[in-house]
Amino acid sequence: MNGLMRKFDYERYLEQIKTMSEPIMVSELPKVKLNLKGIREYAKNKGVAIASLTEEEKQLFITK
Repeated sequence: MNGLMRKFDYERYLEQIKTMSEPIMVSELPKVKLNLKGIREYAKNKGVAIASLTEEEKQLFITK
């Protein structure tokens, strides 16, 4: 150990657990499909990264 570790505060951890929201189950997630190959090729043809595409452009490759 390099001495940078601090003592774990269990009381603080337990308080944080009390205020945490419930986990989201996979069955509760919306069913969507993303055409990853299509969006990747579209962005490549435009010469931009996928992250820089507009929301409207991204929606072209998402089906619900």
